[in-house]
Amino acid sequence: MHSKEILVGRIEAGRRLAHVVVTLKDEVGAVASVDALAASMDVDIRQSSSYTLADDSRAIYSAFVALNDPQVSLDQLCRRLESSPFVVGVQALEGRDGVIVDEISFPVNWQGRRIVILNQSATTRMFETMRSVLGSGGDVILYQQGSCYGRELAEFFVNRLGRDYLKRNFDYGLGVLSATGWGIPELSGSKVEFPNMKFSLTSCLECDGVGSKQPVCSFMRGFLSGIFGTIAEHTVHCEELRCVAKGDPCCEFELRTGRSVLTR
Repeated sequence: MHSKEILVGRIEAGRRLAHVVVTLKDEVGAVASVDALAASMDVDIRQSSSYTLADDSRAIYSAFVALNDPQVSLDQLCRRLESSPFVVGVQALEGRDGVIVDEISFPVNWQGRRIVILNQSATTRMFETMRSVLGSGGDVILYQQGSCYGRELAEFFVNRLGRDYLKRNFDYGLGVLSATGWGIPELSGSKVEFPNMKFSLTSCLECDGVGSKQPVCSFMRGFLSGIFGTIAEHTVHCEELRCVAKGDPCCEFELRTGRSVLTR
């Protein structure tokens, strides 16, 4: 498994950097055409992303680039890209002294919903502060907040994918935790007992780098209870059996209701 960079900003001392956002016709070869035109002007693609627009025949290609030829201006690059038959429009901004920040795109979205990027250490400190100030009350609040978010996320996916799909493929759905940076899940036990299950989480968002004599992942417990309880349509209890904060190699969670919603 490898890390995933998000297109936010880039620092490369000594390089002339720019951010280029290209609106394309959603057709085969569109991105390749843009890359080829950029290369023809001695422009390196340093980091990029592309996606189609929902319910539209257009796509967006966003890239941080390095202009290696001092004689090539950003306006010249834009005009060259606009010469592609695939290109609908181009926006571009040049960075400052080897630093480029995405000032073109807002907001940041995932599945059509706005998200905010906050680094893991800041998030962990917020959780720690709440527990240290409020004691057990802090854990209760974190659990409730996690549960609310879990229910909200489950309802979103139920509307998009259907409850039956989520019940059959809940193990695949756990991959959202790693895809969004929360940790790396691994299911143990049988799938047919859903939502009664046990799974581990390495590099857990809530406790990575934290030291404690007892499990601390209250937000995660609430989240798991909320999301799987909503999918199963009845109350799901979640207990943390092992925790990285205690020195365990991973966090381990057990979910149980006393009954399965899947047919054996």
